[in-house]
Amino acid sequence: MAAGRSSLIARAVVEQFAPRYLMRPGVLWLSESRTKVVLRDDALASRIGLHIDPQRNLPDLILVDVGPPEPLLVFVEIVATDGPVTPARRQALSSIATTAGFRQEQIAFVTAYWDRSVTAVKRTIEALSWQSFAWFVSEPEKIIVLRDSAEQPARLVDLLQ
Repeated sequence: MAAGRSSLIARAVVEQFAPRYLMRPGVLWLSESRTKVVLRDDALASRIGLHIDPQRNLPDLILVDVGPPEPLLVFVEIVATDGPVTPARRQALSSIATTAGFRQEQIAFVTAYWDRSVTAVKRTIEALSWQSFAWFVSEPEKIIVLRDSAEQPARLVDLLQ
């Protein structure tokens, strides 16, 4: 991968985020702005029933968790300057998964940043989609959940668990 903040964030997602938040993680797709396809695991994608078409508008990174009874797809956008998981982006990525037969409960969306203090966060935070996550390399053990309680009502006491 090319040198730069985006590559460092992508590496941290693979090496820190995936093992921390997924049971048995795999990397299905990794791209960067200069090189459309950096890594692609068609065998694993085929095994879970996902066809990755590089001509589509794909995210920076697609992870899979093959640990649960049904695989979990994790679409990750790396934000060094802009490009978070917005509602429109979430819908477009969701259609890739649902076309392959995945249910909404099997799809997660993550926007990965370097640090909460960087300008990119301030510029993109209000565009982040509900029903997604924000994660920061500088605080790998923490994750922000952007939850739309209208879709799944809950009390604060339930959210604290």
